[in-house]
Amino acid sequence: MSKLTRIDILQVVNEFMTEKGWQGRSCGACGRTFFSKPSSKMDTSICGWHECDNGTYPFRAFVKRKKRVTPPEVSAKIAEYFGSIGFGLVAPLNVANFEGQTDLIIAGVQMFDGIIHRNQAIQEEKVFVAQPCVRMQFQQYVETQEGTSTSFVNVCTEKMNAKFDEHLQIVDNWFTVLSKLGLHMNDFVIIMRTSVNDWGTGKFSALELFFFYGGLELGDASYFLVPRANGDHIPISDIGFGLERIVWAINKTGSYFDTLIPWIANGSREMFDSCRTLALLVLCGVQAGNKGPGLQFRRFSKVLSEKYYEEEVYRILEYYFDYWSQFIKPAISRDAAIQLVRLEIERFINLKVCEMLDLPPPREETTEAYLNRLVYTCNVDIYELRKAIQSCKT
Repeated sequence: MSKLTRIDILQVVNEFMTEKGWQGRSCGACGRTFFSKPSSKMDTSICGWHECDNGTYPFRAFVKRKKRVTPPEVSAKIAEYFGSIGFGLVAPLNVANFEGQTDLIIAGVQMFDGIIHRNQAIQEEKVFVAQPCVRMQFQQYVETQEGTSTSFVNVCTEKMNAKFDEHLQIVDNWFTVLSKLGLHMNDFVIIMRTSVNDWGTGKFSALELFFFYGGLELGDASYFLVPRANGDHIPISDIGFGLERIVWAINKTGSYFDTLIPWIANGSREMFDSCRTLALLVLCGVQAGNKGPGLQFRRFSKVLSEKYYEEEVYRILEYYFDYWSQFIKPAISRDAAIQLVRLEIERFINLKVCEMLDLPPPREETTEAYLNRLVYTCNVDIYELRKAIQSCKT
């Protein structure tokens, strides 16, 4: 971790936080070190980490803004702030990580993959990026755990070859911009942790500061000395926040999904999340496949086909195509995207109908095209087909 020892760094963090008006504490439940303001509304006997509180998200009872904000508005304000203090504003990566260490982009720091893994030239500029990400490990928790989705925008600052004092200065910049957005530092708890990671080039230690606002984790600030494929080590400041969680914290609505779904739509979180992530994948040029990003495309399509097959799904997908188009440059048109998704979702429907009625196998076609072929070419009873399709919707 640069030339400073671990003990030195922890001491420097404590001094920095004290200077900014934070008090260091030790969690009565897990023993972690955390920081809070003297006038904090939060229970400062515990750190607020997931295992140490009851997950009630008390921030929802804080004083609300008169006007709600949208994710694009908040992203633009954060970008404007960092641009005004000398950060370069860079375009996000395609979420389909065809050349990286993971199938999909899961964090903004992956913009350095080529430098770490393929020994490309070191980038010195400090940058801000609003990076769409997909994290499949959250899929099983979407329906039951509030504040969870498989896709989100990681608003983050990245600085390679960062000295530790530079990293702390950027942490302070985040204090400032979050306050400007109306998220006051008195309502934060910041938890400090060290961890050991391995990104495929060898193990390295990281110092992490996790930002919890009224019980909700918004993001984290990490500083680490990551090994490159050629044996060199590079210090990196990597600070990232979930944009949609920031918006939830600002709006203080009952649910995380309140501002992430169409106003007139009804359905489960799993259904909306599957549509949302599938829309991001297809707009980034991903097509159904049996491995890599294509496999995730297929998995989300299967969820929609098996549990939520209705025409409404395609209208919801259109809504999310529009959402993601505010953050990325779509790789294909909206109509072409809808057609790709429809073919994959209805491929599962066609196979189910084929199996139920022992019919000729489907081709690469929509359900409507398949049924037309069965009725007019194979003389299949239309009422049997309608009953079979209805069973796919229940």
